[in-house]
Amino acid sequence: MKNQFEWNLTDIFKNEKEFDKSVEELYEIIEDIKKFKGTLSQSVDQLYNCYKTYENAIRIDEKVYSYAMLKYHKDMSNTDSIKLYKKVEKISTDFAEAVSFIEPEISKISDEKLEEYLKDERLKEFEKVLKDIIKDKKHILSEEVEKVITKYSEVFGVSENAYDIFTTTEFEFPSIKDEDGKELKMTNGLYSKYIRSSNVNIRKQAFESMYYLYKKHINTITELYLSRVKKTTISASIRNYKSSLDMVTNTDDSSVEVYNCLINEVNKNLNLNHKYMELKRKLLGVEKLHMYDVYTNTLDVEDDYIEYTEAKQTVLDALAIMGEQYTNKLKEAFENNWLDVYETPNKMTGAYSMGVYGVHPFVLLNFVNSSRDITTIAHELGHSMHSYYANNAQNSINANYTIMVAEVASTVNEILLASYLIDKEKDNKKKAALINEQLDNIRATLYRQAMFAEFEKDIHARIEKGESLTSENLNDIYYELVKKYFGDSCDIDDLIKYEWARIPHFYSCFYVYKYATGITSAIVIASKILSGEAGYIDKYINMLSQGGSKGSLELLRSVDVDLEKEETYEIAFDYFNKRLKQLEEI
Repeated sequence: MKNQFEWNLTDIFKNEKEFDKSVEELYEIIEDIKKFKGTLSQSVDQLYNCYKTYENAIRIDEKVYSYAMLKYHKDMSNTDSIKLYKKVEKISTDFAEAVSFIEPEISKISDEKLEEYLKDERLKEFEKVLKDIIKDKKHILSEEVEKVITKYSEVFGVSENAYDIFTTTEFEFPSIKDEDGKELKMTNGLYSKYIRSSNVNIRKQAFESMYYLYKKHINTITELYLSRVKKTTISASIRNYKSSLDMVTNTDDSSVEVYNCLINEVNKNLNLNHKYMELKRKLLGVEKLHMYDVYTNTLDVEDDYIEYTEAKQTVLDALAIMGEQYTNKLKEAFENNWLDVYETPNKMTGAYSMGVYGVHPFVLLNFVNSSRDITTIAHELGHSMHSYYANNAQNSINANYTIMVAEVASTVNEILLASYLIDKEKDNKKKAALINEQLDNIRATLYRQAMFAEFEKDIHARIEKGESLTSENLNDIYYELVKKYFGDSCDIDDLIKYEWARIPHFYSCFYVYKYATGITSAIVIASKILSGEAGYIDKYINMLSQGGSKGSLELLRSVDVDLEKEETYEIAFDYFNKRLKQLEEI
């Protein structure tokens, strides 16, 4: 009898023999793909047949890779699973190498010829990927230069790798003491727990312990970060982009206009964050809010013990607003082993959703009977539903959506769940805690990430102008941003100027803004769903079904989310303000 709380991986392959057969088939198709090399400019037939073969290979590779990864994550100490996972990593590398000729070869075909090819009805399903190649052609360098850059790629990643190793393995934070004077170990992971403590002394000690080390090593970290910035700015220059920001947003399937609009609109609405900080200050009963007070939930209540069956039902009830088709698919997920629910020895930590093309999504949870687990379930099932709709409507190439839209469906589910829980809660203290939690989440994802994005934009622009920056410059720039974003209710502790140095996302330049645009998009979509706008849910599900077959900004515009226009952000800030007023009233 199958365990209802664990994945049923026989949905992908019935046994290892079937897995091995698919691996053989994949390698046969890889050999077929190689035969197209040097022929793509000969005829539209060659180009079409190459992509159809490539599409088939992606479908099989995704099943093979997912099967091995899910098996491995179920028990990361199992030697057979480890061997299987290592095997598929090699298979995926072989596959990537075999298809690496496709884009460069197509980029050498003239625009006129490609536009002529696109008139062929058969290529309509590959139109997006081909138009992206046409768009990016001016940024692709000669074959010789591209080869040199590829050979140096490992060297270019040194600053990020060195930062990760340095801050992860060589940082030993000073220990702190609890209420009874007992010594407490301090690590990066434990910091997030201590900084939320209801005990101000623990929060303060953790804050000082954390930034003591970053202050001590700030010059080394500055050099590592600036070398990463210079790598991006130089890449943008030699690839003929207007700026590093232009290059990265183009790669994101976004635009500089989106980035600038986000920062401008957040700056216009900083008063709401200041207002929220003032409310936090009052609730804590302090004269000034310190930076180590910001993350504590002043209205936190004891976490309820939740059974999995109750958590499932809460998610279904909260998302019932999405309609019968959507909730029936959620029930299918719960009843047919899409989710691996409980913590078990050597299981992968955290949570994720993995869509498997031609099968169904699989969700990893580590359910510990906490009320917060309900949010995790709703979030991951948002990803699952996005994958489900896209995989069923698109070919294996077009099904994969970009990072610009990847967090939208999951965050929409979170907002719908939060609204449901807040509306039905009768206990004012619990209701206030739920609102406070949602406000904290929006603040951390919208305001905080926008502040990071503004910092990155400033630093890259200064480097592009030829400025020489020191650790003192970076500290001062960051400190001024913190003062601007947090307002007069906060005592901006001097140590906060080193916070920029502990943000690993800065080594993926211009990445964090997508968190802010993601939650903005989700608030707009969820608000329209909650208002009962006629036909909107169908429009939203249609957007999810498009996968990556259209541009990310075009997809979002199809559900009335235009990230290049200020009205979009106004809806998000209006939602934040309404929740803030609701909390003040309670």
